[in-house]
Amino acid sequence: MFQSYFEFLTNFNIVGLAIGFIIGANLKDIANALISDLLMPFIKPALEKFSGDKGFKYELPGGIQLDLEKIVTAVIKFLALSIVIFTLINYGVQIKKPTKWVEVRNFDKLVSALKNVKT
Repeated sequence: MFQSYFEFLTNFNIVGLAIGFIIGANLKDIANALISDLLMPFIKPALEKFSGDKGFKYELPGGIQLDLEKIVTAVIKFLALSIVIFTLINYGVQIKKPTKWVEVRNFDKLVSALKNVKT
């Protein structure tokens, strides 16, 4: 049982995938902190001038109140992060990956194993 589990981990690069997810999650936290602490203090005053006294709070008929500040902040964070990633990929980071890194080993075994999965 443990041998088949070990073969699964090594044949389908599961360990490398897990390491990639861990690194990606940590980089997301770093990027969010940089955007929140370095970028948003400059953008928030401009947004407050643009939105007026109420901010991004709107009242709909029937007494329903909408607070769109978190949505606007999330959209700004997304745009800033996507611009940084785009810039890094196009201009800054020129990594030559070996073909073996992106190659799926034992692809036919993976396909046959997925065909045998019962839903």
